[in-house]
Amino acid sequence: MPEKTLKVGVGRDVITPPIGTILFGYAPGRPAEAVGDDLYATVAAFEYGDTRSIVIAFDVCTCPPIICGVIRSAVEKETGVPYKNIIVNTSHTHSGPNTTEKRTGWGEGNHDFMYNTMLPKAVSAARTAVDSLRPALFGVGVTDSYVAANRREVAPGGEIVLGQCPWGLMDKEMTVMSFKDAESGEMILNMIHYSAHATASGANPEITRDWPGAMKDVVEREVGGVALFLAGSNGETGPCCPNGETTQSYEVAIELGKKAGHDAVRAWRSIKEWRNAPMSVTNGDVRVPYDPLPPKETALAELKRLGSEEKLISEERFREINELVRWEDIIKEYESGDIKSHYVFPQSILAIGNTAIVPFQFEMFIEMTLRLRRYSKFSHTLCLSNSNGSLAYLPSQDQICRGGYEIWQFRYANTYKMVDDADNYMVSENLKILDEAFDNLK
Repeated sequence: MPEKTLKVGVGRDVITPPIGTILFGYAPGRPAEAVGDDLYATVAAFEYGDTRSIVIAFDVCTCPPIICGVIRSAVEKETGVPYKNIIVNTSHTHSGPNTTEKRTGWGEGNHDFMYNTMLPKAVSAARTAVDSLRPALFGVGVTDSYVAANRREVAPGGEIVLGQCPWGLMDKEMTVMSFKDAESGEMILNMIHYSAHATASGANPEITRDWPGAMKDVVEREVGGVALFLAGSNGETGPCCPNGETTQSYEVAIELGKKAGHDAVRAWRSIKEWRNAPMSVTNGDVRVPYDPLPPKETALAELKRLGSEEKLISEERFREINELVRWEDIIKEYESGDIKSHYVFPQSILAIGNTAIVPFQFEMFIEMTLRLRRYSKFSHTLCLSNSNGSLAYLPSQDQICRGGYEIWQFRYANTYKMVDDADNYMVSENLKILDEAFDNLK
């Protein structure tokens, strides 16, 4: 029997919105005044024997589960790649359009952009990627990078604020998955995995990919091929801005991105082996218990206390809009009679050689992904945030008692709140699928 061949193809399309688009992030309602750098939908297609998979990377903040589902279905219809074999990841830049589905304190989601730009551009880029599949050799390089910093700063009184915490947990490991043409040696694709919010620009007026954009530009200039960013666990990690904060300016975002780009090139140069690597996609359900819903009477009382959305906006109580929406949704759940007991996520782990890509719908805290990396049988286990949907933060249980913005989001961003030890379930459930994925490559 002839040896199976790993094939790789890439596609890319511009998704930059027009000037005047309301940007998503630290200053709700701010319109874009300029394009600092273009936003893209970048697609990588993989084939090994009868198995095909696609990774879509958007230069946007988030992509709701509903929109991800629509995109994956459309790409499946266009390319024939199975829905469950498609991973959608977002870079988490806060300087692109508002890509949320629900009402939040961040403002209304830009549905026109999601359905009429992200969707068709992803489909066209996926078509290009599949059409350009060619035999490829695979290599992995790793280095340390200090572009990130733990952003859960402990104030003098003990409260957690957004800033930088020098002793806080961070993931310094940057990994580059590289693919070159099996015959010519031409570089096809570099997938760069790193963990940090893309928020260095702050409340800037420019549309920008933030630091991951400048990083990718450096890699493409120095190494060749197409660079694709895989956003790792960014729950409690921000960019290491010189001002000691988690945001600063467009200029700082570019500086940090260039630094990250130099780190990525160093990781690429460390690659020692290029080979025809096996590839597989392993599917399974991840189940995490929910806390019981608060009583309907509590929800009604909270709605009365909060008042109208218009009142909250007029008083600039933007964060409490999330709470208002949650209590409204809890009432709807009781009225539907369909009360849920578990969060169920149809997991799709893409394994290439000694590397596994593990998507999560949350902004994961790093402790979980470090545990997965420690106990996984793969040499490289790359966990992704905001993938195949975006459902706010998932903290490790040791941080819940400290509070802070991320913990508040964990409690109020979704109708159902997962149990406080959700991290243990996330690790154990995904390890089962990772073990199966490892066996599938034998």
